[in-house]
Amino acid sequence: MEIFKGTNYVKIFGVKIDKVTMDEAYNRVVGFIQSESECKLVFTPNPEFVMKAQEDVEFKEILCQGDLVVADGIGLIKASKIHHLELPERVPGIELMEKTLEYCNRSKKSIFLFGGKPGVTDKAAKKIVEKYPNIVVKGTQNGYYDEKDELKILDKINEAKADVLFVGLGSPRQEKWLNRHKKILNTKVAFGIGGAMDVWADVAKRAPKLFIDLGLEWFYRLLKEPSRIGRMMVLPKFMIKVIFAKTIDH
Repeated sequence: MEIFKGTNYVKIFGVKIDKVTMDEAYNRVVGFIQSESECKLVFTPNPEFVMKAQEDVEFKEILCQGDLVVADGIGLIKASKIHHLELPERVPGIELMEKTLEYCNRSKKSIFLFGGKPGVTDKAAKKIVEKYPNIVVKGTQNGYYDEKDELKILDKINEAKADVLFVGLGSPRQEKWLNRHKKILNTKVAFGIGGAMDVWADVAKRAPKLFIDLGLEWFYRLLKEPSRIGRMMVLPKFMIKVIFAKTIDH
């Protein structure tokens, strides 16, 4: 295992993960929103991201360049404990997104939602406003578009001038899109949120709290969607890789 013990982050198989609690991550996001600097990017890797990054150098480099990179998956926390990397806790992206929405509601900030299937993004926006009525939704855009229309979509996002941009295009597409356009995005902070758009739109359900608390959210998703078995196999492969690396490190 490639291990780096930095002051504020560690690297697991070459992927940078910030050593932050949920509260610390949230405070960083609030700082981004309040700042006048260029757009900051928030990434939420899990073991699947890390394994993809082993075969996609560009993806690995992009994750390492994120302004805030949190440990979304419980597998990363377990790997951290095995190797004494001091990651304090799991920071689920969907929960960090909700805390950010709570802040936006209190502060009357604006958001833009980009990603998901046609209709899903609008439904997610409606649900968010129902729960957080002080949030201003500056716009929505589904993730099913022709590549030739990308610049039009970018113009639409930039003209909206939202404080926060949530992008749910799936990984690594969303991270690559954000990195490609970071320097010209007219927003304070942009999140890669994966399937959170579907959860907000009630198209998908998050695991019950018991599964989440036990670190078995992935198992709940597998029970609900057995077709995910191929994707889920990356989790045991990741842990085997972690355990093997421990043996060779000693």
